[in-house]
Amino acid sequence: MSAATLTKVAPAASSRLLADVRALDRPASGKRAPALTRLEAALGREFADRLVAALSEERADRGNARN
Repeated sequence: MSAATLTKVAPAASSRLLADVRALDRPASGKRAPALTRLEAALGREFADRLVAALSEERADRGNARN
């Protein structure tokens, strides 16, 4: 499932996942586990890794479109 499809099928869940993926760029604060670790625990490692890769690719594509 692509990230775009996920945002249409489950907008609330995709918003939470997107927040976790964005947290990957921020330094760890407090005692929370890293965002990727939390995603893997919630979704399973394979799906979480595919989701992060898809969101990263979309972000790169959007960045290239702006240039």
